[in-house]
Parts: sequence; structure tokens; C-alpha cells
Amino acid sequence: MLVNLLDGSEASTEGLWGLGIVLVVAICVVSILIAVVSVVAFVLRIKIFFNYWVTNRQKTEGGYNGCTAATTLLQNLGYSDIQVKKAGFFRALFFSNHYNPNKKTVYLRASTYYGNHLTAVGLALQKVGLVIQDKRNSAAFKARWRLQKFAIFGPIVFIPIVLVGVIMDFVACSMSGTDFTGMYMLIMSVIGFVYFIASFILSFLVIKVEGKANQETLEIIKEYDFLTPYEQELVAKVFSTYRAAYICDFLVNILELIRFILKIMLNVVALMLKNNNGK
Repeated sequence: MLVNLLDGSEASTEGLWGLGIVLVVAICVVSILIAVVSVVAFVLRIKIFFNYWVTNRQKTEGGYNGCTAATTLLQNLGYSDIQVKKAGFFRALFFSNHYNPNKKTVYLRASTYYGNHLTAVGLALQKVGLVIQDKRNSAAFKARWRLQKFAIFGPIVFIPIVLVGVIMDFVACSMSGTDFTGMYMLIMSVIGFVYFIASFILSFLVIKVEGKANQETLEIIKEYDFLTPYEQELVAKVFSTYRAAYICDFLVNILELIRFILKIMLNVVALMLKNNNGK
């Protein structure tokens, strides 16, 4: 149907109006879903803040901080080739607490590295779970690591990339004296869209990889008796709430992308109606 309507010589005004109404309704439905999921994500963020408030006030009975906990667990697992270091400013800003498989290093933010509360220890131990996946040659972990540096800015750079295309079109039109074609905008939109899709794939892999790390970390904590049963319960709550928040954010991003595509389609229909009415 859409292919036929895109052919201005065959598309009827009634058909375009019908498609336009369908797109408007679809955009409204998606917007409502975004609002609902956003509220759920906001509630989960509040829950995360509360769980952090509780665990930040609780020091571990073992007397660990983030660095000593991660280092001790790595030694117990026999991973003597893995280091634990404090992340620099830019590394902490863009990647937060993370494991770099190329450098064989767990990087922790200063608050996690030196923190002797349950939050810091739990987050540090969770990154050891990523080391385990690397040692196991997990395909999901490796794919996430390769994609991370490319797609981490996907949603942020999408709009600027499209705007660059628009500017290039206007400059080209001004220099050649021709009408606005939108060719460069279309090319840059495709590039931005690919970037956006890559970021969604990365978000999916983050949910999968981090969820697996959470599960294995909790099992290891029990096996090596790192934390008391009560401390394990608190860390498990932080992990589960964070995973739920990741999923909600991922759903919001998907819905935002769908709404963006629907708006583009609606703009195309509006332009075609304008052209038909001008005939």
C-alpha cells in the first residue's frame, strides 16, 4: 500500500488521508506506551537510589573495599593475569566501572575502588563476572566489547548527523542554484540510523552480558563466602533492580525509534498531500 501511495501519479487523496490518520493514531499509541514505560523506569530509578542508600551505609563484615574485593576474588579464581586499577577521569566518564579484555584490567571509578561499603564491593565483584565471561570466550561478551566503542554515542549523534546532511544540502543548493533535493540529508539519515541501530544492539547485549555477570557473581560470592547472607541479599536486590531499569530504558529507546520512523512517514504523506492539492 505504501509503495503505491508513494507514486504521486497513482495515489488518491483519500488514500493518503487514510494513511495519515493511521500514522497519527500509531504515533499517539506509541507515545502513550513511552509515557507508561518511562514512569516504570523512573520508579525503578527511585528504587535503585533507595537500595544504594541502604548499601552505601553498610560496610562489609570482611573489611573489603572495591579494589581488595575484586583483587582477592581474581586470585581465588586463579586469574593472576588480570589487574584491578582506578579508572581515569575520561575512562570513568564514558565507561564507568568496566572490564577491558584487551588490557586484561578491571577499571573501577574512585568511589568504587576505594569504597568500603557494600555498594562498592558488590559493583567491583560484579566486574569479575565479566572477566569470567571473557575467560570462557563468551560470544555475547566479545560482541558487546567490539560494538561498545562504536555505538556508545549512537542516540546522541543521530540528530547532529542528520543536521549535517541538511546543512550540506542547503550549501549545495546555494552554490549550484538548484532546488532543495534532500539527497545529503537522506544519506546522513541512513548513516545516523545505522549508528542508532548499532546502539540498540549494544543495549541488548548489555542486558544479556550484565545479567549473566550478576548471576555468576552472586553464585561466586556464596561459594567463596565473601559476604554474609544478609549482605548477599542486599547486593542481589541492587543487581535485579538495575537489570530491570536497563530493560525499561531499552524499551523506551525502541519505542522512541518507532515513533521517529512513524513521524518521518507522516511527513512524507503530508508532503504528498500538499503536492496533490497543488496540482
